Amino acid sequence: MPLAVDHLKKVNLELRTDTVTAPFEFICGAASEGFCPFEYELLEKVPGDQFKLSIPWTKAGSTFAHLYTPFCMTLQLPNPPETLDLIVSIVSVSDPEPREVVRAMAQATEKNGCGGDCSCGCGSH
Repeated sequence: MPLAVDHLKKVNLELRTDTVTAPFEFICGAASEGFCPFEYELLEKVPGDQFKLSIPWTKAGSTFAHLYTPFCMTLQLPNPPETLDLIVSIVSVSDPEPREVVRAMAQATEKNGCGGDCSCGCGSH
């Protein structure tokens, strides 16, 4: 039986919009606030599962919470749509290395998930 998305599992996704298809990897549940709404949508899904989300862009920040900045950097949407229609495919779920968990927890608390070591416009440079 394949691993399902759960607390502190490494999750590898494929995110698809009308214009972009991109991989997205993160440690589920690494934020001190607990799961964000996006992570709740993923819980108990296994590789091969796929689902659709339709998110008003005004709610994207709260939907992705600590994953918002890495999510935006991954999709690189030049003009965010009024409503983001997203197809999410679970590619793999695995047990992360302990150092990956520590890094994910640190990034979740810094600069809305970017870790401050980026060029995303968060002000760290």
